[in-house]
Amino acid sequence: MTLQQKQHGTWVSVPASAPVARNGSYSLGVKLGLKGKNDLRVVSGSTASPVFNVTVR
Repeated sequence: MTLQQKQHGTWVSVPASAPVARNGSYSLGVKLGLKGKNDLRVVSGSTASPVFNVTVR
């Protein structure tokens, strides 16, 4: 599983990935360098999560 960030209209993988446990849970941490609203998603194979937003101040 990989975390992706939308940068200038393109999804880019960020250096954060984590294994998925048998029960489907996962945990990861990342330091985002772009201040303001960041659109993120989690991708596993060809499946992507809904987009979620994180604001960096």
